[in-house]
Formats: sequence, structure tokens, C-alpha cells
Amino acid sequence: MSLLISIIALGFIIFFHELGHFLLAKRMGVGVVEFALGMGPRLISRVYGKTRYSLRALPFGGSCMMVGEESEENGHFEEEDREDADAALSKREQTALSRGEGYLLDGRFYRTEESFLSKAAWKRFLIIAAGPVFNFILALFLSIIITQQVGYDRPVVLSAEAGMPAAESGISAGDTILSINGEKVTVYRDIQLFLLANQREMQNGMPVTLRYRTSGGEERTAAIQPVFADDTQSYRMGLTFNGAYSPAESWQEVLRYGAYNVEFCIKSTVKSLEMLVSGKVHRDDLMGPVRMVATMDSTVETASQYGLWTTVMSLFDLIILISASLGAMNLLPFPALDGGQLVFIVIEMISGRPVPRELVARINMAGMLLLLMLMVFVLFNDITFILK
Repeated sequence: MSLLISIIALGFIIFFHELGHFLLAKRMGVGVVEFALGMGPRLISRVYGKTRYSLRALPFGGSCMMVGEESEENGHFEEEDREDADAALSKREQTALSRGEGYLLDGRFYRTEESFLSKAAWKRFLIIAAGPVFNFILALFLSIIITQQVGYDRPVVLSAEAGMPAAESGISAGDTILSINGEKVTVYRDIQLFLLANQREMQNGMPVTLRYRTSGGEERTAAIQPVFADDTQSYRMGLTFNGAYSPAESWQEVLRYGAYNVEFCIKSTVKSLEMLVSGKVHRDDLMGPVRMVATMDSTVETASQYGLWTTVMSLFDLIILISASLGAMNLLPFPALDGGQLVFIVIEMISGRPVPRELVARINMAGMLLLLMLMVFVLFNDITFILK
């Protein structure tokens, strides 16, 4: 049951992403040929209006296929039952089709002005950006709920280990960390992320400067040289924090920390990519859709022992992380991702003329091949990790 819930949750995240593209496309007058959840062969498929809605076999991925998204000819869409479709067209539509003033896609007629490429650059920009933005909206909505119900992790020191650098610098229990090496600390996880991302730098002797507020309200600064701990195989300052969440004291705090939780997820995604590229993390730390489902399944299974409320909050927390990460990843300026398409549109908006379609097609094809290779690698990595 927990596995089914996890698959549905991941599918909902993907659905919300594609829903962003879909709603903005409809709003801008772009024809949507198919709105699909999942990949592979269709399990369920129905046509309502001028859009086919499909549920596909593999519960990973989704698509919002628009008229003319990649080319004016739409050769990548398969026409079904052409003769039956022609018979169902009105005389006006048949005339427009014969004059090259429309498209027959999946048995349905679309006017030329319904093409994605016929729209102004700013409209296309909004349509493409809507997917990641909807992921951020979903993450923000759930994050506000969690912050209101559970609270947030204040960066208040629980204890300073005797003999360790932090305690020797004067930091003690009850102090609140305000910044670390000039980076503002809002929640305890900021400190965790900083230490995780800078292990190599600390190995090379990088000092850590903490600005903190004492329990008496006085602001101070401490220069710390982290030391390597054999038990954790990492560099530590000797500080421990209360992992429990503290309740927000007002709706302003709920909104503020709810929004920051999404910001933190985006920031951690970017940091993780930087660490992956620089070789600071192992490939086992790379998580694809299979491991996401497995992680969600394990989380739901564990949380269910503590009741429905804990299960829902734990699931929401994972959905926030995955949804925000998906939005951030899709905004990367990489061909075949939303970010890559946005780069071409921005170039067009600046130069006043579109990037040649042949060049865009070649770049997107190369990007798609690389993306498919990465997907195969991630899938293989997920499976081998789970089978260990």
C-alpha cells in the first residue's frame, strides 16, 4: 500500500509540472494535442475537446504535447485514422487544411494560429516556465502547511562538545547561529548543508567563521578550525542542534519559513549538482525516480507506525523536496529541458529574431540523446543500489 501511495505521490508531482504547461498553453491559445501522465504505451486514453488525455504504462515522466512545439510541420505527431478524420472535418477545415492553413494531428484539426511557434516570444516563455513554476507553487503550498503544523528547525545550539573548536571559541548551549562564513543561517539545515558541501575545503585548512547571538542577546563572532572525527569520517565543529522543529509564532513566520523551506530545497539541489560535478559526492548519492519511489515507500512505511498525521507530514516533506528539485533541475540551461528552451527564447527576445529552427532541432536532439543516456545510467544506478 505504501508503494502505491509513493508512486501516486511522484505521479502527482509530475502531473502538477505538466499542468503548468497545459494551463498556460490553453490560456495563450496554443493547441494541446495530448496531455499524458507517464511514459510508454497508453493504458487509458480519451479525447475531450481538441486534447487527448492519456495515462501511460510507466509511472515516470509525463508530457504536454503542443501544436508546433518543435516544428511547424509537426511531423513528430502520428496522424490516426486520416480518412475518418477527413470525413469528420467541416468544409471550412478541409479547405484550410488543403491551403496549408492548419494541421491534422491525431485526427483533429488545429488552426495555424494555434501553433506554439506562432505565438509571441513572451507567451512561449511563460508557457515553458510554467512547469517549473507550478512545481515551486506545489512545494510552497505544502511547505506552508508543514510550517504551520510542525514548525521549523531553529539554528539554536543544543550543546557544545567540551574540548572541540566551537566550545573553545566560546559558543555554548542556547546560542543562535546567525551566519557561517558570511552566509546567512536561517534554519539548522543551512549549517548541515555548508559542512557537507565544504568538507574538501576544510580538509585543506579552510577556517569557519560563525556569527552568533548568545542566549543573553549579545552578538559575537567566532573563528573555528574544524577537526576530523574518525567516528563520522567528516570534519566537525563540535556543535549539536536539537533536530526537533519549533512552532512558528505568527502567520508571518509561517509564510516566511514556508517560503524559505522551498528556497533551501532549491539551494541544496544546486549545491548537490555542484558537488556531483566536482566529484565531492559518489555516484551512490545520485537518486533517480526508482530510488525516489523506494525512499518515499520506506518513509511512508516507517511514519505509518506513528499514525496518519505523521505519515502525511512526512510524505508532504518528501514531496516538497522532490517538487522543488524537479523545478530547479528543469530550469537548468540544458537542451531538451525547459531551461534549454527558455535560453533559445531569451536569445530571440534580445536579438529580435528566432534561433534557426534547424540549429535548435540539432541541439535539442543532441541534448535528448545525452539526457536519455543519463536516464539509463541513473536507472541502472538506482537498481544496483537497491539490490546491494
